[in-house]
Amino acid sequence: MPVSRWTLPSVTFRWMLLVLLAWGPVASAATDKVDAYLRAEMARNHIPAAAVAVIRDGKVLKLQAYGTANLEANVPATTRSTFQIASGTKMFTAVLLMDLVGQGKLRLDDPISQYIDGTPPAWKGITVRHLASHTSGLKPGPPDADMPGVAAAVEAAKKVPLASAPGEKAAYGSDDFTLLTSILEKVSGTPYPQLLRDRITTPLGMSHTGFDNAAHDAEHIVLTSDVVPGRVATYQWKTDHQQQYWFVYPHYTRAAGGLFSSVTDMSKFVSALMGDTLLNAELRKALWTPATLNDGTPGGFAVGWTVGRYRGRAEVGHSGGPALSDTVYFPEEKLAVIVLTNQRKLTPTLAHGVANFYLTPPAFLNDPGIPDALPARTTALKQVVTSLAEGRADASPFTGALKQDVGELNEWMSLQLGGLPPLSRLVLLSESPDHGTRTYRAVHGRDQTKQWLVTFDAAGLISEVDVKEE
Repeated sequence: MPVSRWTLPSVTFRWMLLVLLAWGPVASAATDKVDAYLRAEMARNHIPAAAVAVIRDGKVLKLQAYGTANLEANVPATTRSTFQIASGTKMFTAVLLMDLVGQGKLRLDDPISQYIDGTPPAWKGITVRHLASHTSGLKPGPPDADMPGVAAAVEAAKKVPLASAPGEKAAYGSDDFTLLTSILEKVSGTPYPQLLRDRITTPLGMSHTGFDNAAHDAEHIVLTSDVVPGRVATYQWKTDHQQQYWFVYPHYTRAAGGLFSSVTDMSKFVSALMGDTLLNAELRKALWTPATLNDGTPGGFAVGWTVGRYRGRAEVGHSGGPALSDTVYFPEEKLAVIVLTNQRKLTPTLAHGVANFYLTPPAFLNDPGIPDALPARTTALKQVVTSLAEGRADASPFTGALKQDVGELNEWMSLQLGGLPPLSRLVLLSESPDHGTRTYRAVHGRDQTKQWLVTFDAAGLISEVDVKEE
């Protein structure tokens, strides 16, 4: 729908004016490099359409769309095109939860039995915070397309034994957010979609954000959906061609995933969280504080948001689909990057790739590491890392499951690492006394890093690898 035909509400007009005013002085080399980077990644990863927003301290520095939103109709993507953000929906649910906390209607450390009737004895120790941080101990599992609603899903969850003790570990699943939906609706007295509209999307003028209410018929033959203006079709690359891809989110899982939004609307949402528009400073701090596990260590989730570190900085955010949406926010610098795509076969690396143009190098970049008693092993590993990034590693350096699944390993590692500059060096950070488990810093180009935890067998073959940000 052409923007020129719209009668824009005043909130949207002011937002567009803010974008234009902010854009002028920052049409710089950084933004040009972002365009080049994203176009290159779109070509490498067969991404038909993408959109990006970069926001610093509430000001939009970059807002751009690329490619084709619908291949069949040859519709170009715009900054108002509506992408499926999948599990990125959880960020909105978390803000709604903290809004109720701010109103004094619930507390994060309240037992869920205070809000859900008839909880089994095993749920006695589960709190609202446990649900929001995926530390409840509920067994992760796929959603049930035949589940009639939230109430039925809660009753079904009561019959499943816990997978772990509450607070023991973080385990990502949708049942946590199904129970949160029940709590949100009971405490607010409002259905989840309406609560989202009332508290977030309408006040912020997010006119391109909502659910499509897609559903199969009883025979699972017919799929119906509401019309979503500007909807971007989702695709999955299949060997040598694109296939259109649908994931139908059961309605009872809405708080966990399924929201559609544009990059313009997402930038409004994230910008509002850089100030007090949605939540005050105390509530935002609680929102982004990682849950503490029973052993005293921090979990990987705060209240609905992921928490971690990137380039030596604290980072919060969420991805979805696994990379239909990718939002990262660096609270200390008030810098956020949002990247939306319509390619399902992708890993969430693009927001970090864009952030690299705006963040200074990490302080640890030139740390020398520890002395290497087995330099030949490190030299061989450097070749393996390079080959995996190119998607062409053979099975000979591996053993066990990695050797058997080297094709799949190549596929996913090339998605994760292929957009990085060439590997320049490996720095040994730590190792076990027998040299069997080693942690390396892989430095790509001048200043982009990954941390590798590698386990070797007695013969020096690689049995396990884990790659993470730092």
